[in-house]
Amino acid sequence: MKETLINTQKKLDALKEIKVDEKVTIEGELILGEDISVFGTLSTKGRLKFNYGCRIEAWGNSSVVARGNSSVVARGNSSVVAWGNSSVEAWGNSSVVARGNSSVVAWENSSVEAWGNSSVVARGNSSVVARGNSSVVARGNSSVVAWENSSVEAWGNSSVEAWGNSSVEAWGNSSVVAWGNSVVRIRCAIKNVVLYGFSVCFKPFDLKFKIEKKSKTTIIQNIEPLDYFKRNGIEKTKKIILYKRVSHDYKTQENTPNETLWLLGTIVVHPSWNPKEKECGEGKFHAVSRPYFADEFRSTKNDKYVAIEIECKDLYEWKDDPQYPHKIGFRRGRVLYDVDKFGKALK
Repeated sequence: MKETLINTQKKLDALKEIKVDEKVTIEGELILGEDISVFGTLSTKGRLKFNYGCRIEAWGNSSVVARGNSSVVARGNSSVVAWGNSSVEAWGNSSVVARGNSSVVAWENSSVEAWGNSSVVARGNSSVVARGNSSVVARGNSSVVAWENSSVEAWGNSSVEAWGNSSVEAWGNSSVVAWGNSVVRIRCAIKNVVLYGFSVCFKPFDLKFKIEKKSKTTIIQNIEPLDYFKRNGIEKTKKIILYKRVSHDYKTQENTPNETLWLLGTIVVHPSWNPKEKECGEGKFHAVSRPYFADEFRSTKNDKYVAIEIECKDLYEWKDDPQYPHKIGFRRGRVLYDVDKFGKALK
């Protein structure tokens, strides 16, 4: 296997592709100005900075070790180990081990092992093992095993096994097995919950689903139905911050009569406010409680997430069994700044 050391900016600028039979190490404080396609093996050491929109793409059976603030998209059967503040998007049968403050979005049959303060959004049939203080959002048919102080939000047909002091928030047809001192919060009718040890389950009193107590020390706490704010963990004040996913040039509904421009610093007002007719569709703008929830409605390459300040008087909530409990309608909002998938403001 051919081995190459990239330790100068000139060498990095010339690197466009790593072939199947190549092993490349990028060392030092360098700046990635263009995408790199990896078919072989790549390791980053030191601090690799990324110009806006640039990334490493791992294909096939390639292997990448990403450190610092690296950004990687893994496809096929790629394997990625992410350290520090690395960001990874995994597709196909990719395998990712995330450490430190790494952020991972896993699609299809991807497998993720998250450590430390890592954050994972799992979609499709992805499988996640979360340890330490990791945070996981599971969608579709994803499977999650959470250990220690991990936090999991489960949607769709997701399956979660929680250990230690893990916390789980379950939606849709999710299935949860809780062990140790785990806490499970049920947000809507799900498939089933099994409780062991000293685990606690909080459930709306009017929901009917299968719940099993396997230990005398487990607790089921019935709670009152939640409104949008309590359901999404938002403190209701005069103004709140919600999120939208927009195009690279800050548009939604592009090339349609409903095209809207969401430029930073501007106030956007709906021209034909009529929110009551139906949850989706025309008559209102839509925002979500966390940026990654917007992925359900847009998936265009190079999209951005923006934070929007909205007065509560300009919100409209669908209270009768909403199809999208994380989404809400609004009439008017001020576009504040760009954020990442988890709501952190971007400089």
